[in-house]
Amino acid sequence: MNILVVDDSVTMRKIVVLALGNKVSVIEAENGKAALEITSREQVDLMILDINMPELNGLDFLKEFGKTPKAGKVPIIMLSTHTEKEIQDQAMSLGARAFLTKPFQKPELQALVTGLTGQSL
Repeated sequence: MNILVVDDSVTMRKIVVLALGNKVSVIEAENGKAALEITSREQVDLMILDINMPELNGLDFLKEFGKTPKAGKVPIIMLSTHTEKEIQDQAMSLGARAFLTKPFQKPELQALVTGLTGQSL
């Protein structure tokens, strides 16, 4: 299973990768623009996506990704510091399947991944 982790923070990407463990293959992107390029050429089974990023933020990524043939086929977990219900609702209306607030607990992330993919970590 290929998981795309999209966050402008190298440290946060490393934390997520460690939380996912070694049963999955992880692809990393530093922003939404890079993530769109990756999803156009790579098989991605799940995405973990931040909101606040340069070049193309997470919400704008969801809008653009929603126009692609892969939209709706790749589950997306939003992982953000945003706690505002309006932003969470907007992400979900744009195609995200789950919203996890930073800082997160490893079991929370693993449970979401397992629930969305059927593969335990």
